[in-house]
Amino acid sequence: MPFVYEVMLAEESPQPSYKLAQQLVPAGTLVGTGQNIAILSDGKSEFHLRAPLQGLLVEWFAASGDPLDADETIARIVAEGSEQLVSDATPVRINPC
Repeated sequence: MPFVYEVMLAEESPQPSYKLAQQLVPAGTLVGTGQNIAILSDGKSEFHLRAPLQGLLVEWFAASGDPLDADETIARIVAEGSEQLVSDATPVRINPC
């Protein structure tokens, strides 16, 4: 039985101010656990936003340039199987080469 997961930012203290820089996968794409789905920016650095579970990314609620808030849904993923507890997404800093 499929279930819906709302991708949200994890609460951090202090809460950084992120903007969505780029969606890396379009809606309708099957994503894997840990796959980079977007790039976020805090104005100084860029961060990957990773899919917290495998499923079909069915909808984006944020577009490039949109500010992101920890209590707002960024994207929606539909996953197969029984509903499970999944942590909110924590942005991971992109290491320059």
